[in-house]
Amino acid sequence: MINIVDYIELSKTSASIKETITKPDAFSKNYNFINGIEKKSFLRHYIVNNSPFLFQNHPILFEQLTQYLADKLEINPCEIKLIGSAKTGFSISAPPDYGKPFTKDSDLDFSIINDNIFNSLQEEFNSWADQYKNGIILPKNETEEFYWNKHLVEVPNYQLKNGMVDTYKIPNYTQFEFAQKINQSLFLIKKNLEKYHSIEIKGASARVYSSWGSFTKQIKTNTESVLAKLK
Repeated sequence: MINIVDYIELSKTSASIKETITKPDAFSKNYNFINGIEKKSFLRHYIVNNSPFLFQNHPILFEQLTQYLADKLEINPCEIKLIGSAKTGFSISAPPDYGKPFTKDSDLDFSIINDNIFNSLQEEFNSWADQYKNGIILPKNETEEFYWNKHLVEVPNYQLKNGMVDTYKIPNYTQFEFAQKINQSLFLIKKNLEKYHSIEIKGASARVYSSWGSFTKQIKTNTESVLAKLK
């Protein structure tokens, strides 16, 4: 039974949270002390819905980047979220990387939550996989072959199975239209952020999800896996 009191009667820890951007130690400590029913809200607040650390002084620029991707993909900008250290200001990756501050060597990690785009990318991945297995498409070198073989196993057995796919795991070829469109857009974001605003980043990536359920589940799974390794 869903009871409003369970949601509105906050734990002492949740009631004490005032800021939109936190520190690594406070993030891990508070997550472990809040009530279970509050955890999804905690993650939405710090990782999904808060103002990005990188764009604190450029809030409209961030909205413009989101609008640019949305217009390119013909989707609602609300279906695009920035996560990762550019959002929180620090890395929420497994130790020893946990807590590392965002720098110019960090990436912009976008999440796109749209079933139609996910289905298109799933079709493109399967098409690439079939062509690769049948020798129609060949890797350019040993490094590419190594990663192609890795993606051939990882994407269907973990990512697609859980309703997500990284666009860079599909080769940036013209026959894979959606993947190429997203990857090219991400490249232009990196290039022009530096050109027009002197904002340097290592690169930009996108993971596409089939549903909000898949997206929020992955955020929670990743965060709890990392925090468990800090203990």
